[in-house]
Amino acid sequence: MVKHYFLPLKAGFRKIVVRALWHNKLRTSLTVLGVALGVAILLAINLANDMAFSNFKNSIEKVGGTSTLSIQPYQRDTLPESLLSHLRWLWRLPVDTVNNAENQSGKTRHYQASTLILPIIEQTALWYPHQNPEKTLENHKQNKLQLAKTVPALTEVIQVLGVDLFSQNPQNNSGMIVLEQSDDPAALLKDGAVFIGEGLAATYNLRVGNVFSLLINDTVKAFTVSGILSSTGLGSAYDGNLVLMDIGAAQKVFAMPGQLNRIDLRIPPDDVPWVKEKLQQSLNKLPGIAAEAVRPEQRSAQLDKMLRSYQYNLTTLSFIALLVGVFLIYNTMSISIIRRRPEIGTLRAIGLSKVQVFNLFLLEAFGLGLLGTLLGIVFGIVLSRFSSEAVATTVANLYTGQLLTHFSINPWLIVQSVAFGCIMTVLGAIVPLYESASVSPAEATRRFSYESKFSSQTVLLAVLGVLLLVLGGFFAAQPAVDGLPVFGFLAAVLVIFGAALLLPEMIQRLSHWVLPGLKKWLGTEVYQAGLMLRGSLARTAVAVASLMVGIAMMVSLAIMISSFRQTVNSWIEQTLKADLWIEPASKFGSKQTGRMRLETVKAIENVKGVAAVDPFFEFPLTLDGQPTNLGVGSFDVLAAYGNLKFLSGESPKAILARMKTHPAVTVTESFSTKFNKTQGDTIVLQTPAGQKSFVIEGVYTDYSSDLGYIVMPRFWYTQFYNDERINNLAVYVTNDETADAVRNRILDQINQSALLHIRSNKELRTEVLRIFDKTFAITYALHAIAIVVALLTIMNALFALVLEAKREFGILKYLGASAKQIQAIVLSIAAMLGILGNVSGLTVGLVLSQLLIKVINKQSFGWTIGFDLPVMFLVQATGLVLVTALVSGLIPARLAAKTLAPEVIKSE
Repeated sequence: MVKHYFLPLKAGFRKIVVRALWHNKLRTSLTVLGVALGVAILLAINLANDMAFSNFKNSIEKVGGTSTLSIQPYQRDTLPESLLSHLRWLWRLPVDTVNNAENQSGKTRHYQASTLILPIIEQTALWYPHQNPEKTLENHKQNKLQLAKTVPALTEVIQVLGVDLFSQNPQNNSGMIVLEQSDDPAALLKDGAVFIGEGLAATYNLRVGNVFSLLINDTVKAFTVSGILSSTGLGSAYDGNLVLMDIGAAQKVFAMPGQLNRIDLRIPPDDVPWVKEKLQQSLNKLPGIAAEAVRPEQRSAQLDKMLRSYQYNLTTLSFIALLVGVFLIYNTMSISIIRRRPEIGTLRAIGLSKVQVFNLFLLEAFGLGLLGTLLGIVFGIVLSRFSSEAVATTVANLYTGQLLTHFSINPWLIVQSVAFGCIMTVLGAIVPLYESASVSPAEATRRFSYESKFSSQTVLLAVLGVLLLVLGGFFAAQPAVDGLPVFGFLAAVLVIFGAALLLPEMIQRLSHWVLPGLKKWLGTEVYQAGLMLRGSLARTAVAVASLMVGIAMMVSLAIMISSFRQTVNSWIEQTLKADLWIEPASKFGSKQTGRMRLETVKAIENVKGVAAVDPFFEFPLTLDGQPTNLGVGSFDVLAAYGNLKFLSGESPKAILARMKTHPAVTVTESFSTKFNKTQGDTIVLQTPAGQKSFVIEGVYTDYSSDLGYIVMPRFWYTQFYNDERINNLAVYVTNDETADAVRNRILDQINQSALLHIRSNKELRTEVLRIFDKTFAITYALHAIAIVVALLTIMNALFALVLEAKREFGILKYLGASAKQIQAIVLSIAAMLGILGNVSGLTVGLVLSQLLIKVINKQSFGWTIGFDLPVMFLVQATGLVLVTALVSGLIPARLAAKTLAPEVIKSE
């Protein structure tokens, strides 16, 4: 029985499926290529996302070494070094203490040999391409403006780690493997002595004993290579762009006396749960200490929280590109089954069951999907080399400050892509497969029976489409799920499918209205093209739907990006009113690091032409388990010169007046959305002066970080935090001076004792928009590939139509139609498909753009974005689509023109 079942299936597959695919090699190739492009973009984005996350995750693990717990600040950026004295109980615990400390393992342990406490300084610096800092400063004295022009080119971020190299054995305790080391045993005792990663050594051709320079805060520092770390273990972190020094030297170099960034602990794994609990209880009792004990995997989870909205949105957008490929599979299988209905009828007549016919064409769909998916894997790996750099740059600019571009391939993502591509292919073919199984022998003998059946169902499809659109509207009104716009993307998918189901009925009704005028105004060829398009609605509607999805994706992304860019540009013009923006040169490479010395700020304040300065300081913190930022500004200066736009419509002066009477803060709109906090609510922060409550006195618009900001007046910050650090400076110039003149005086005043990056208001705006454009560069690849796949669908549909209409073309030629007229008919069909795709795509794209702007972006990032229609871009893009549609019809048109009338008449 089993043999009887599979023998006809095997013979049928060889004769019906393989022969047809080989005979229609071009159409088969187009289908495979369409699926391949959809899978390629999905894999490329997933690989890029995985690379951005795994590189940082691996670096965190390498730097942490074999530590099983870490103590890190959660509402400050540093820990006091004095905290180490409270951890002595971890270093050497008496046996009876262990037994009474809820040791769940039930084992007696002595911690003198097994517990390590590793204080860590973790900062970033910029590589400085001069080995002699003194000579560099002298060059800058000779040309003051050179600094402002050359510093932006310094973008090679170097990770600097400070560990206790002398009290413990670093090679055992820090995961450090020294590849090469100085012969001088006292080399590490000298000022500026460091170890460097093998990657850094290879990039700049450094050897033991060489001197190099780093730009740290606002000063160039010289260092001597005392050893080179192997590219395994700690030396592999951050792609080997690593400088390791003693923690005391790091505190001095980064002006962090008595401060640490983190304390790593190595505790036997069995004891981690109870030690973590007891340690957190101990930390909570220390006044003014905002610290938490976390496992290494928790640090990775925090990074995942920071990046997930960006990665989720990018992955979902790439899925829409694959969705276009699904339409292509649907179109191909529909055409394949329509063309072979007589053969299917014959197979059914000789005894093949419905299940056997279904399986026969399922194998065809699966084969096409598998071929396309495997080809897409190759394309995706190649494409990911470019997309990974774009994603890594965006992540560095917006989140981490550290650019890691080490390319790696996660095999599991390839397996997922293969499974996803094949599953989506089969899903796209389900409806045509059902049609293949339902064909009866009698029905298969009637030409156009399928078209008649399809035309009779267009009203039902339209009703279903309306229901999907209504359901999409309902989903669009739903809140985010754990901070992610899950229902927003579901609404987008429902809108796409709902519009696709509406298309057949709309095309059919439109043809009845338009066809009478086509012959009169545009000629017989166009009229005949309209008749053929309506007569093959089952094929052409799917081609239009595929093109609609590609264009809708392009339009919606273009509108969203244009609207966002215009909103950011307006925000810059209205809010960033300072004439000069100054930051330490090292801050150019990292968002949160880089400090300005107070003496430098005071010197700038005294420069002639400076009306006021607004010093700003920021650092990342954790609130309610979510990452955000704390900013500190001078609200007196802001009230007098700034122009923050508060959602309440109040002026900064009115809000500042209230903030002076009690501890208060303002927050950004993105923070308000993310934490569900608004004006009048309270935020509780753990400060060095103890736990303090701050009232939110205002919510303002800001687009600098989707993580959000809590902004505290400097007078409250210095009172509670006893900290006067400054990241950057906004300088307001008097009315009788120019920004360039004041910038020159500032450079003269500081006498190049500090290396600063000074930008005018205009330069800052240009830089912000440059970063914005770079951030969204990868989205253009998404809609470009979607359009390519959609146009492949048009060519595929035209090939099928030409083959199906061979009889009609033959009769037309027999009646006297020339080859050029036949070509004109096919090109007219291509133009109609292009026009219908453009119109429907623009309509659906406008709807999707509203979902992106008002739902998806709002729920993902908390930003309110205005609406801007990029008219010129849309005109050019839709014009290009129409031209490309015509070009895609050239080969099918030539094929139709070659139809031989005698053969057709003879067959009749």
